[in-house]
Amino acid sequence: MSWKGFLRAAALAVGNHGIAALPSFRLRNAYYRRILGYKLGPDCCVHMGCFFTGDFVEIGPHSILNRRCYLDGRLGVKIGANCSISPEVYILSMDHDPQNPDFATCGGPTTIGDHVWIGARAIIRGGVTIGEGAVIGAGAIVTKDVAPWRIAVGNPAREIKDRNREIRYRCRYYTWFDTDVQIGT
Repeated sequence: MSWKGFLRAAALAVGNHGIAALPSFRLRNAYYRRILGYKLGPDCCVHMGCFFTGDFVEIGPHSILNRRCYLDGRLGVKIGANCSISPEVYILSMDHDPQNPDFATCGGPTTIGDHVWIGARAIIRGGVTIGEGAVIGAGAIVTKDVAPWRIAVGNPAREIKDRNREIRYRCRYYTWFDTDVQIGT
């Protein structure tokens, strides 16, 4: 391993096992932006306990990455504006091909459009695009693209109905420590 690779691995380890435990949104976001080089939009809320890997992570303005989420930015993860990612969601970009005798990797950049809501403990597979305004149900496993303004649930996730397109909210969810007690309430 090169020194550059070693230093990158060390920065990720410090981020995942030290910085992620700090109860300050400002300090966590500063580390992710300045040290890891991730693109985080204004008023982006990365909660405690999130785990990052890879070099290519982008989170849009007013988006929430709730507690203990996993983002695999090795091939790229892009989350749009005003997205609500619930606790313990896995967003992957890389996987292994089970049919390949050499266990080769596969996947691709994962893209999540604006105003998407992903329920707790959902898994988004590498290379998937979730369209604007879509909702992913809790525990769903998304293995293929989800159309804009559709609600998808299950394992594997399947689209079941349309979502109301009249969205008026702006995501903002800052909490005290690792709780659901909101700052300012």
